[in-house]
Amino acid sequence: MKKLDPKFNGYFYLGLTLFLVILASLLVAAVYLSWDRIETGFAMVNNALVPVYVGLIIAYLLAPLVNKADQYLFVPLFHKIMKKEDKIKKLARGCSVFLTMVVSILFVFALFMMIIPEVIDSVSGLVSNMPTYYNNVSSELQKLFDSNPGYQHYFTDMLDNIYVSLMDWLKNDFLPTSNEMLSNLTDGLVSAVGYVVNIFIGLIVAIYLLAAKERFCAMGKKILCAFVPDKGVEKIMELLRDTHMIFAKFISGKLIDSLLVGVLTFIIMSIAGVPYTLLISVLIGVTNVIPFFGQYIGIIPSAIIVFIANPVKGVIFLVLIIILMQVDGNIIGPKILGESIGLGSFWILFSILFFGSLFGLLGMICGVPLFAVIYRYVKRWVEKRLKKKERPVPTEAYIKEVVKMPEQKDQAKEEE
Repeated sequence: MKKLDPKFNGYFYLGLTLFLVILASLLVAAVYLSWDRIETGFAMVNNALVPVYVGLIIAYLLAPLVNKADQYLFVPLFHKIMKKEDKIKKLARGCSVFLTMVVSILFVFALFMMIIPEVIDSVSGLVSNMPTYYNNVSSELQKLFDSNPGYQHYFTDMLDNIYVSLMDWLKNDFLPTSNEMLSNLTDGLVSAVGYVVNIFIGLIVAIYLLAAKERFCAMGKKILCAFVPDKGVEKIMELLRDTHMIFAKFISGKLIDSLLVGVLTFIIMSIAGVPYTLLISVLIGVTNVIPFFGQYIGIIPSAIIVFIANPVKGVIFLVLIIILMQVDGNIIGPKILGESIGLGSFWILFSILFFGSLFGLLGMICGVPLFAVIYRYVKRWVEKRLKKKERPVPTEAYIKEVVKMPEQKDQAKEEE
């Protein structure tokens, strides 16, 4: 067969390169021009998959309970009744999933039934007593103005400005937009119904996932082995194992820590006679799930509520809650979470701000363990590169001294 001219080969590859570049440019331009449609399509797909996301989260949170029920309850029980291993595993898994779901739903329902009525009573009491609190504050301010008449003029002007601004807002902003507010309220009710439906469907999805979680994991590994080299499969599996370990420890530890903080807040504030104890305990316990910022998010509104009701109790509340948060941050939290995070305070703050700006509340909660995984692998990669270059690994070695290159070390030895 006659060989092609080398010049022709050069022209052929040049033309092929130009064709691929033009094709890639056209593809990028088409994506750019159609980005709104693509974004709308992604949003539709994402909305359709919300129940699946909910089911994945529920299944991930309940999987440890299913494993414990399998291991310590139903598998030993069915081993005494029958001998076929396959039937034992299937029956044990079905019973474990059913028991876990029932117990979890009953626990959440009981928690809501105990807390929500008390919280509603606290809020109702706060609203009904607001005129009394307002009169108390007004009388205290009046005493202050009687002893300092110069401040009364500024206070009167401030109240007049607030009144004028409020009336202007009611006439020009509130009344014209009342129809829009009613429409938003209707949309909010529809969204709430949608959330309930998504949670219900998510529970069904979680049941299927928990019933065959080993099979789903095996299917994922099967796909990896089909399309990824063996070394890549091992690295991906190691990454998934580390991610699961960090997330499981962090989420379970943070939930236990927040529960303890809420209970301790209730006990301490009840002993101190702080008003609206259950309301502020629930608020602080729930917001404590958010790392770093959660404490302040719960403390500030709680302090305002208590201070309005009783200024002296408000000061007592602030002193006690600051002491409790110090104990939680230095003793309780580290004991429960252990070394599951492995991040300094700056990186925790950075991860909350970064992932919170991208994904909202979910990003603030899950951003810390996610960044902990990224930080761990970047640290391993950097240390591996340093070892290849024969440079020290500890960070302290780079603070004061300039590290010499291996060539410089050999040169220094020769000069000696």
